[in-house]
Amino acid sequence: MDNCLTRKQQAFVLEYIKDRNGTQAAKRAGYSERRASEISWQLLQKTTVLKAIQDLQDEIEQQLRMRFVEDAIKAREVLRGILDNPDSTDRDKITAARDLLDRAGFKPVEKKELSGSGSGNPIEIKFVDPS
Repeated sequence: MDNCLTRKQQAFVLEYIKDRNGTQAAKRAGYSERRASEISWQLLQKTTVLKAIQDLQDEIEQQLRMRFVEDAIKAREVLRGILDNPDSTDRDKITAARDLLDRAGFKPVEKKELSGSGSGNPIEIKFVDPS
């Protein structure tokens, strides 16, 4: 966190990230209960405080992205294990295969049935449930 901030300002930044409530963050950071609203407004006008908030947000988001990537890799390994396991039922293997393909961006093709007769006549369109 920015070394230009006081300890209370740093505490405010950490508390503000939790719920985006400036008044409550100021109180939890140790500022005066009576002046918490005013102090939070003043703090949120300071570029150093705003930058510290943004930097912390960016860091948290980056950590979450990394966790999601790690979780996705583990989930893929689990699904792959189901596919490769000779004891898995066909139903489990099909479900795992669908899940893998779905997460890879391959969606099942929607079947559409078209029928009609002669030109100028209305065409009937039926949507067939693929399941």
